[in-house]
Amino acid sequence: MTINISVIGLGPWGQTLANKVSGLPDFTLKSTFDHHDGRKMAQADAAPSLESILDDATVQACVITTPNDTHADFARAALDAGKSVLVAKPLAVTSAACDGVTALARAKGLVAMTGHTTLFNPGILLVKKLVAESDRPILHFDARRRGIGRIQKNSVLLDLAVHDIANALFVSGQNPVSARHAQRAYGRCPAAQAQMFMRFDGGMTGHVESSWIASERRRTATVTLDGRIIELDELSATVSVYETSSLARVAADNFTAAKTAEYKIDSHDALADELATFARFIRDGGFPEENARIARSVVHAIEISQDMAAYS
Repeated sequence: MTINISVIGLGPWGQTLANKVSGLPDFTLKSTFDHHDGRKMAQADAAPSLESILDDATVQACVITTPNDTHADFARAALDAGKSVLVAKPLAVTSAACDGVTALARAKGLVAMTGHTTLFNPGILLVKKLVAESDRPILHFDARRRGIGRIQKNSVLLDLAVHDIANALFVSGQNPVSARHAQRAYGRCPAAQAQMFMRFDGGMTGHVESSWIASERRRTATVTLDGRIIELDELSATVSVYETSSLARVAADNFTAAKTAEYKIDSHDALADELATFARFIRDGGFPEENARIARSVVHAIEISQDMAAYS
């Protein structure tokens, strides 16, 4: 059984999702809608209004890729109309709004899933597996995601940083309890680059660096365990493992780190895997609990983060 799906919002990411959905066997792209009349997709009918999609009983699910501050409203409208939703990250701009969307989906017996595509990246999946197999406490999670890119109107914390906060939550299974950040404006963007520091309920600390205006492109995630470091480099598609001095030895010895393993990551279509997971929940029932935890905790981390004052 294919799932009839509509895409609401046809910006660059919405068009990417519409193209991807139309090529997957799980879905039939029934229609699209965007407030800009010129944004249309050849693979589907352009709905004359949002209401026409919500009133269409043949549409079973919606992908929502509208501006961040509209995600929760559009998700609730679709759920009220009996349609499961895949919402581009972040799910909402407040944790209370995240709770409202997931509570409504559960009450309706529908699926509400947030598009944290990096959690389907084989590199992050391998890091999570290696961390779990090590059976060692996680001390720190550090991520760098920067380079020259399209500067948006909102904060880089709500765009690039969301990926790495989600990765930290996914790999560790922990939730943030406090956070601080410093950010820098560029042109009309209030925060084109930012540093964010977090503390988690399991004792882990975290640091995320995000920038649209850095000359050097980096995509790394480093997990420091007691006696081991696991490092993902997305650009070289490698995961490296280092054996290090344990906490018990650092007082009596210099800190050391020696590479003991390196894994080459095969290219993989993480977005297709994410959409297939969405389809499976719709067909099989159940609720994406881990996805909901991460979606809410990402927003909560940014929500509680104290601004250390913009730096120049």
